[in-house]
Amino acid sequence: MEELILGIVQGLTEFLPISSSGHLAIFTALFNATPDVGYFAFLHLATFLAVLIFVKAEVFEIVNGITKKEKEYLNLASKLALSTIPAVFVGLFFGDFIESVFSSTLLIGVFLSITGILMLLSDNLNKNLKTIKSIPYVDALIIGVFQAFSVLPGISRSGTTLFAALFLGMNKEDAVKYSFLMSLPVTFGAGILELQKITFSSEQVLGFVISFLTGLLGLYLVKKMVIGGKLKIFGYYCFLASFFVIMFL
Repeated sequence: MEELILGIVQGLTEFLPISSSGHLAIFTALFNATPDVGYFAFLHLATFLAVLIFVKAEVFEIVNGITKKEKEYLNLASKLALSTIPAVFVGLFFGDFIESVFSSTLLIGVFLSITGILMLLSDNLNKNLKTIKSIPYVDALIIGVFQAFSVLPGISRSGTTLFAALFLGMNKEDAVKYSFLMSLPVTFGAGILELQKITFSSEQVLGFVISFLTGLLGLYLVKKMVIGGKLKIFGYYCFLASFFVIMFL
């Protein structure tokens, strides 16, 4: 039953800007269980598949453009690759530290507050100066650095990347697309690296399926909320979650 609940939590919270890793750690603490980082990573593969389906048109467009050697798509692919480098670096060299943070509910509560602040600020960022294809390489790197911080439980990956993209002047719809696209290699890599640590069970496989389905729902909701300028709702939620974690866990 725990695996099923964690699958639902991962699917819904991976793309909502409220930190899936933080919520997985919180629910694990509520179950009085030891954080299973390997299973958490396995669930990331489910959300990887959800994103792949949700942005399949954009992925096909990019792949098609690359095969035709069209400059704008080669540049976009290069920017997306650049955006993933900071998170890959942190994951490879600070894995043990990150795993230890999962056991600290106090730190998770603090990080949730940080996510909440970013979400309150994000609704006021609406410059609409840049598109997904026109951002410079330095912007791609900055967004990637923000994503790297999201390896910490309580710091939302979608939240930090959306905030960074909007702060740098990207329009809302393209900010959502860029955040989703740059999540693909990170979520896939996180799942593959930890796959050998998992002892598969029927409950974990079912949790994977549920995570995939709820991930699709989460993707739809976050796109609607970003474009509608309602990220502050997630900010208020993060503050409430932070208070609960710090006071009661």
